[in-house]
Amino acid sequence: MEKRMFKTDQRVLIVLFATLLVKLLVAHFLPITGDEAYFIIWGKHPDYGFYDHPPMAGWFLTAMLAIADAPLWLRLPQILITTLIGWSIYLLIRRQHESMATMAAVLYLLAPVNVLGVMMTTDTPLLLWAFFSAVFFYFAQRHDKRGWYLLSGLFLGLAFFSKFFAGLLGIAYVLYVLLFVRRGIKPWLGLLWVVVGTLPFIGLNLWWNYNHCWNNYLFNLYNRTSGSSFSLLSTLKYLVMLLYLVTPPIVYYFIKDSRDLVTRLRSDRFNLFMGLFLIPYGLFFLLSFWVSIGLHWLLSFYPFIFVAIAAVFSQQQMRRSFYFMLPFSILHVVLFAALLLLSPGLFKKNENTYKDVVYGMYAAEIARKISVYKPDYILATDSYTESALLSYATREHVMVFGMGSHHARQDDMLTDFRKLDGKNILVLSYSPSLDVYQKYFDKIEIKPLAIAGTNYYYLLGRGFRYQTYRHEIIEKILQRYYNIPDFLPVGQCYMYERYGGPE
Repeated sequence: MEKRMFKTDQRVLIVLFATLLVKLLVAHFLPITGDEAYFIIWGKHPDYGFYDHPPMAGWFLTAMLAIADAPLWLRLPQILITTLIGWSIYLLIRRQHESMATMAAVLYLLAPVNVLGVMMTTDTPLLLWAFFSAVFFYFAQRHDKRGWYLLSGLFLGLAFFSKFFAGLLGIAYVLYVLLFVRRGIKPWLGLLWVVVGTLPFIGLNLWWNYNHCWNNYLFNLYNRTSGSSFSLLSTLKYLVMLLYLVTPPIVYYFIKDSRDLVTRLRSDRFNLFMGLFLIPYGLFFLLSFWVSIGLHWLLSFYPFIFVAIAAVFSQQQMRRSFYFMLPFSILHVVLFAALLLLSPGLFKKNENTYKDVVYGMYAAEIARKISVYKPDYILATDSYTESALLSYATREHVMVFGMGSHHARQDDMLTDFRKLDGKNILVLSYSPSLDVYQKYFDKIEIKPLAIAGTNYYYLLGRGFRYQTYRHEIIEKILQRYYNIPDFLPVGQCYMYERYGGPE
């Protein structure tokens, strides 16, 4: 029996290597996205914090960039992490549910978000550290060992150093112990060790923010949520997205057999993973009434549902879920291949979307055409996405000119406009209305740039007028994005040191 228990099911290996191959192909043919290009900038400027989020994704990319910067290479961590988690799900379950372990792992590996989700983002390290923090917390619940709790806390800290959403996993640990554990004081003492493991990372993040204008907190708590209001439509979109992510058959079986599932779950050791799935997703549901929830927000808690269903679904239910998941995933791969083959022409009817797709696919050609100006002009765009993509294409920093947006303001740290006074600047834009920048230069010239049937535009600005730009643009940026509340102590703020505080 012991020998049979530890014999690997060949079906798992077949699906594991088949999906790995598909992910490698997708990663090879998919052009670098704007978000990825932005995070590559992080990797080129290693720090223990970045404007939008904690630093873990940047650290991953710094390590990868030390060897190469090809898209497939940079995406390898994301590709391997989802494969590793699928394999880990199989190993975790097979001791107690040997016959179900294969199906759970296969369902996770075949999920379209894992097959096509090859982009390197802040969710990449979050997914890795959050999953193994939960696994260690599961071992801690089973054995009541301090070491497992501490390991869970350390990995939760690494997850927090990837993205603040890791905090939802910590909340799920507390609620799970409160609602499901009946073993006296020991689990609560264990949670203290989880906190001990997490505190160094929280402390380091607070120290970085104290010395960097409180960027992470202003962005995540103020700038990105300003203007949010109650919306039932946003909640409906969230529920549809949840149905898509979990898939209709799994949702159907949960609803149809909910009473039996709850009974089975209470007596099963894997009920923890159901809690770690339901609690964060339930909190996102409450948040969805005011904030639009992105699909990527959900991915770090996604693996837990596959561990949970292996404990409570019947073999027939798992097989039927597989019969849906396999063609569902194949359909996604076929549609993805068609989009790549037909792009960018498929989007030509929508001008803005067409420009976005062309810019992403032809960034290298755009860079080549404007490179003739580089000896005399500093390259810039009026968008953070466009600057990031052009930076990747040129392998050098392309700054952002103008207001930009509340997202992705890492360039504020990298560009000191005081040093550009009197310089010549080329500003690339989607819009021909670049004459709005005329006041910031002694002389301007605006030219079209034709690429793949659409036009972009660039401004050749001679003699940059820093003082006018400081008064018109930087002052607005300071007021909108760097208006630090009085109750927050400030150690250092690069924007205040360069330009002074908001007037």
